[in-house]
Amino acid sequence: MGNRRLLATVMVGVVLSAALMSSVAIYSDAIRDLGLKFALEGENPRDLDIEILSSSQGFTGELYDDRVEITGRQLATGVGEILDATVRYGRSDTFFLAPVGVPPDLEDDGRPRSHFQFYEGLDEQIEVVEGRIAEIASPASGAPAVEVMLGAKAAVQLGVAVGDSFDLHPFWALGSEPVKVTVVGLIAPLDPDDPFWFGVADESRFIVTNTSWPTYAFFVPEETLTGALTTYLPDLRGSFWTYGLVDADKVNSRNAGGIVDSVKGMSAGLKAEILRTTVNTELPNTIESYEEKLFFTRLPLFALMVQIVGIVLYYLVMVSNMLVERQVGEIALFKSRGASTGQVMLIYFIEGAMLCLVGVVVGPLLAGTAISLLGLTPSFSGLSGGSTIAVNYSIWAILLAVVGVLLALAALLIPAYRATSNSIVNYKQSLARPPQQPAFLRYYLDLGLIVVGAFLFYQLRQQGSLVTDRLFGDLSADPLLLVTPTLFMLMIALVFLRLFPLVLRVASWAGRGLNGATIPLGLVHLVRSPLHYSRLILLLLLATAVGMFAAGFRATLEQSYDDRSAYEAGAPARLTYTRGGSPPDQFVSQVEETTNSEGVTPVARMSASYSDLATFTFVSSDLLAVRPGEFEQIAYWRNDFAGASLEELMGRLVPEEEEPAPEVGKIPAGNRYIGLWAKPPDLLTNPAFHGRMAVRVSDENKSLWEFTLFPVGEPDTGGWQFYAGALDDPESPRNQGSPDPTQELQLDAIFFRFTQAPTGDTRHVFLADALQTGTALPAEDEFGFADPTIVDEFEDVAGYATIGGVSQLRQPAVLSRVEEGRSDRYAAKLEFSVTDQGPQLFGFRPRSGADAMAVIVSEGFLEETGLERGDATLLYINRQYVNVVLAGSFSYFPTWDPNGREELVVANLDTIQDLAARVPVLATGAYPNEAWLPSADGMDLDPEALVLPGSSFAPEVTTEAGLREEAGSDPLVAASWEGILFLSFASVLLLTALGFVVYSFLTAQSRSLEFAILRTMGFSTRQIFGLVSFEQIFVIVSGALVGTFLG
Repeated sequence: MGNRRLLATVMVGVVLSAALMSSVAIYSDAIRDLGLKFALEGENPRDLDIEILSSSQGFTGELYDDRVEITGRQLATGVGEILDATVRYGRSDTFFLAPVGVPPDLEDDGRPRSHFQFYEGLDEQIEVVEGRIAEIASPASGAPAVEVMLGAKAAVQLGVAVGDSFDLHPFWALGSEPVKVTVVGLIAPLDPDDPFWFGVADESRFIVTNTSWPTYAFFVPEETLTGALTTYLPDLRGSFWTYGLVDADKVNSRNAGGIVDSVKGMSAGLKAEILRTTVNTELPNTIESYEEKLFFTRLPLFALMVQIVGIVLYYLVMVSNMLVERQVGEIALFKSRGASTGQVMLIYFIEGAMLCLVGVVVGPLLAGTAISLLGLTPSFSGLSGGSTIAVNYSIWAILLAVVGVLLALAALLIPAYRATSNSIVNYKQSLARPPQQPAFLRYYLDLGLIVVGAFLFYQLRQQGSLVTDRLFGDLSADPLLLVTPTLFMLMIALVFLRLFPLVLRVASWAGRGLNGATIPLGLVHLVRSPLHYSRLILLLLLATAVGMFAAGFRATLEQSYDDRSAYEAGAPARLTYTRGGSPPDQFVSQVEETTNSEGVTPVARMSASYSDLATFTFVSSDLLAVRPGEFEQIAYWRNDFAGASLEELMGRLVPEEEEPAPEVGKIPAGNRYIGLWAKPPDLLTNPAFHGRMAVRVSDENKSLWEFTLFPVGEPDTGGWQFYAGALDDPESPRNQGSPDPTQELQLDAIFFRFTQAPTGDTRHVFLADALQTGTALPAEDEFGFADPTIVDEFEDVAGYATIGGVSQLRQPAVLSRVEEGRSDRYAAKLEFSVTDQGPQLFGFRPRSGADAMAVIVSEGFLEETGLERGDATLLYINRQYVNVVLAGSFSYFPTWDPNGREELVVANLDTIQDLAARVPVLATGAYPNEAWLPSADGMDLDPEALVLPGSSFAPEVTTEAGLREEAGSDPLVAASWEGILFLSFASVLLLTALGFVVYSFLTAQSRSLEFAILRTMGFSTRQIFGLVSFEQIFVIVSGALVGTFLG
């Protein structure tokens, strides 16, 4: 009881040790429940519901009943505990609707369609606007008469009234007698937003507006579909939906993992038992995304708590040492009078056990109270709603509290055990000559810890993360790596303790010339008893380091938010359009006009793939086509993304200047038709092979059009056939209109293709002569245009090249000039063979640019393909093969997810416009579909306001500022760190202050005789106070400086 004040400080440490250890479990459970609730509330409730779709299913009795039973059983077994209700809906295949007694007009693509549909429990969810509920149809020997209901809005749109009748012809059995239906009721949903309708009541159930033809969606009782209609049409098929309406309040952190497994198991089970069945829900993805976020949020939390608990334990060791030092004389006396080590240790064990018992009881309660009150803080308002947090004292919290007090007990007993080895003689010697170094320094144990800490720190730097991937792809935290920051801090602290006496000697030597005795005497005392001061310095050092670590990690977290937001956005603002249909320059001008901005750079995002049949290697990639010189001015980049700067990588994409190819194929303005004389091979003229000849042209904006050429008139006496096509009637693209007749065009290709050509080694020959344009088609008895404008007579074919890229065959045809032209002129001769693995599209086109383009690729692409920088290969881009040269690589690139399934290829947009659009029919224009903007300031971020002229598609708007705000507003992350930082700082400050007070108090008591001697020697009270103050300030400044550096 004589040391009750000192024991009280020990009890504080024991309670804090238990509280901090148990707070890990209590805080994690509280955050986990709140975070899961927030994640579920952030989703559309319909997305969390479970949709089971079985398509192309029959309605016959047993099969239908089995399907209903299997679906209901799987749903109830898998996720029944979280469901509010289930809803079944079915829809038949299409019928062609016609007036009674009138057959459907099969030539009309816009002819009316219809289908039957039913809802389980429909009567309770609708109101009858007019008429009555449909009765169940009775089976008949022929086509049944069926009563149906129609949505009231659809009736107005389609002009249907109660009592109207129609004939429904099954599309798969048009020769059978039609089903006669009579509309007996017009209905509307009581609440279209009720979960019963799964969010599609007014979209596709009651009124269908997403088709180009009239659609009559008739409601019938379920028994009508499975009875009368199935009896008459046994092969009637349809699709069936079963909706499981999820109650999100029933999902918690304790059953969330099981729900994910159940949904995945249910999906696999249904697919195995019922063909063509899919399960759609965002519930597992939401839970897994939340758990992944929680996993990464808790990692640094645990790393910080390890450090905090370590400081608590060190505090206990330090205070216990002070306590034992006051009792070491008693211990030595006990030992000299025959007491054994075990008896002495039992005394301290009983004292420690009593303290630990208090710690086990009080610690978790203290932690729970503190965590509960965190809900009142502003950082938790998004999760707790401004109220206290509900805490759960789980078995793990109690176990961790027990671990905490056991560690505290060990910290209390270790100093006592070391003291039992002292005899009276040793005790007197230690008073006369205090130890200069602790045992772990004398025996160089610190060097071993330094080696271990350095190795783990090196491993952490090499791995770059506390997270490791398990064998089956899930994530785990390496415990050794988790304690690496703590070991590294302890390593530096031990290095400082070894150097601290040397620093004191140097400071003492440097202070000998100072006037006055206060500072030199203080330095002498520090040099004489460095171990005594090292304890407090180590506490201050570790406390300051942890504080700096926590504060620095917060800053790092903020910087991480900034970097991740900028990386995901790619640029300050990015607009992603569903379709790209405009050439780059036109696209940029449209975006700049729409957004009222400047400096926009176009980007095309598409797919690319690499395949090597010899090694069975296939690598799927995303492709980003950018404009060097513009892209690097806008895109976000960090030096650790690649071994080279973005400017250097973009420079590698710029093609080298080559000697320009001869200009050929200029089509003058003002002509309506294009044609040429040709001697086609039999493959082209035989209807069995479905051959087609065509030309493709482009304008100054690189827009492409294809025109089919048809034979005009009969062949002349030399066998030459004239082919012609209209320049105002493109075969494709039809949604782009036709070329401007007032502009000059450029021939892009003359080609022909087959769909069923026989393969073999036969060499086929195609001759072309006198490509020309005209203002009118020739008459039947004329040969060619009446007043043609010759585009090319093929007297020189050096400006042309064969069309390649249809397959991996690099030279599918041979082009040459021959003196076999019509009227003794030259002609272009194309020789080709149709092989098993070769293309069935051949032709030639004007030469343009290089035959290969430079690309930069992700490091994973090189690893998967086995290629190296500088290698040339083929990539499948825009539905054709393109020769590429790997000019560089990177580890990260803006907007690309390196952890996703796809690798990334980056190319030059202007180069890919030419190289990846050389194959007619297959490769359309490689147009940009993204706009990267240098700023989002002053821009209307409403997607509907950013629709480009001539388009109806609103873009997806991504801004760096928006992503940053979204990341920073996530209360799960923000609250976790605000809470743990608060608890950590509070604990560290309390222990440091308490340790400093205890240290100062005990030091003053132990040095009372020394102070008395100094007074008798003439020292004033002010000088003694200055001496003690200097020592304290030296200790505080040393610990704070090293701790700041270490943190």
